Amino acid sequence: MKPTAKDSYILQDEITGDWAIVAPERMHRPFDIERKKKNNDPFAPTAIPKESIIAKYGRGENEMIVMRNAFPVFRRKRGVTGWQEIVVEGRKIIPFCNSTPARIFNLLEAFNERFKVLRQDSKIKYIQAFKNEGILAGASQPHPHSQIFAVSFVPDRLRDAANRRRAATKRLRMTSHRYSLGLATKERIVFSDKNVIAYANPAARFSYEVRILTRRAVDNLTKTKPEERRSLASAVYALLPLMKKRKMSYNFFFHDVLDEADEHFEIRFTPRSNVWGGFELDTGISVNPVPAEFAAEEYKGSGK
Repeated sequence: MKPTAKDSYILQDEITGDWAIVAPERMHRPFDIERKKKNNDPFAPTAIPKESIIAKYGRGENEMIVMRNAFPVFRRKRGVTGWQEIVVEGRKIIPFCNSTPARIFNLLEAFNERFKVLRQDSKIKYIQAFKNEGILAGASQPHPHSQIFAVSFVPDRLRDAANRRRAATKRLRMTSHRYSLGLATKERIVFSDKNVIAYANPAARFSYEVRILTRRAVDNLTKTKPEERRSLASAVYALLPLMKKRKMSYNFFFHDVLDEADEHFEIRFTPRSNVWGGFELDTGISVNPVPAEFAAEEYKGSGK
């Protein structure tokens, strides 16, 4: 079947094993991150079509509006079943770096509720929530927003990671959660309380990358308690001063592979300060110029 201009489809290179989703409709999505048109905010509450709104969480200025993505990466007719949702964060354009812990908590609550709903779809195998902030991180609009993808397949990279995880836990005689917590040495810790711990990742692909884990081992976000999500929000909030100070673009994300019962939930916070060159693109091996201990010192110093 020859694809039309609006069809999206998934392809795999039989030699390298690389997968790619070709999504022509994404060419038409609006891109106004520099805010040249001051009165053109497609995520303003009055601009969002009522039929696109799926749910609302929270109240007032911190209300989270969940809507359908008008420019999806894929469509069902090309063999990939799934959902793509946008979470519009608040009624006004407030940079995420200026968020309060309460506002971030509201966002996590919206993620939590949507994951509960999407997990009920028997065709869904993988759910990811992510935030892009800044041009280098892939953001296309100044109004802060996040996205949720829920699809009918599991990326090969995650299947490979699961196999490595099982082999490593058997060899090390410990769970992946316990091993990951063990990487949080005193010099790497950025934030900690009784519920969560955040530390600069010693094997980071990107400079200043941080891993945020609950101290209690849980499989996915829907298994966390409200107090743990409040602590997760506080941990994310603790990272923002450095992003604001250095004017960095960044992403944070987490996922749920529904048929993987031995996963542990964590948030990856990845600033985009280093751009991959030819070596990284060809080998997949990143070159990170910032040691984790140095990154942690910067994070802790920026909040003073």
